[in-house]
Amino acid sequence: MKSGITFLKAPVLESISGLVHAFSTRRAEGEDLTFGGGGRIAAADLTRFMAAAELEAWPIARLKQIHSNIVHEVAGNTFPSEPPEGDAAETSLRGIAIGIMTADCVPILIADRRGRCVAAAHAGWRGTAQAVVRKAIEVMASRDGIAARDLWAAIGPHIGVCCMEVGEEVVDRFSQPEIFERRPGWTKPHLDLGKANRLQMIAAGMPPERIQVSTLCTRCRGDMFHSYRRDGNRAGRMLSVIGLQP
Repeated sequence: MKSGITFLKAPVLESISGLVHAFSTRRAEGEDLTFGGGGRIAAADLTRFMAAAELEAWPIARLKQIHSNIVHEVAGNTFPSEPPEGDAAETSLRGIAIGIMTADCVPILIADRRGRCVAAAHAGWRGTAQAVVRKAIEVMASRDGIAARDLWAAIGPHIGVCCMEVGEEVVDRFSQPEIFERRPGWTKPHLDLGKANRLQMIAAGMPPERIQVSTLCTRCRGDMFHSYRRDGNRAGRMLSVIGLQP
């Protein structure tokens, strides 16, 4: 917590020199911290959170998230007034934050271990089925001198397998049966989104020991997180950010 704002950091990313990152929660001095629903940003909350995360005055690159596998490169500090459509972004620029919003979907923050580039990805079940995080890793690894084995990552709080009930049509979209659980008392299969994305990252060449996965379920932990599955259209959003210090 800083300045009354509660946010989370991942030890695997904190070990990288010059890297700044944070996963927001809904906690803010007893009030709800929210970045809106349906892509709307609450300006006052954004300012408070960015200051607490030591990203004050940094420009923030955001996306119009559409549950795709579109990856954007942030190559300048002037952004369009309307965020481009996509679900992942990466950059080697310093002093710029990449931000993604979630409310059950998986926020993934990735960094080169030498601090040469960073990325953020938003992966719901549709984005996961389209391997958005694997595509983001491929874009990062296309830079000179960077390979997937050089990347470290944190999978932030998201809806857990305990609550991620899906239909058989979702199961049919994946080729990995091990990412689904079926238990007595469950009428439908449950999808483990964290595991699914971790497996994709390993398949892309990332070392398993450099991928940290949060076990916090956004639907279960209403005290800490917004959740679309729990609250429907009333749900707020969390913001996850990453950037390289100037």
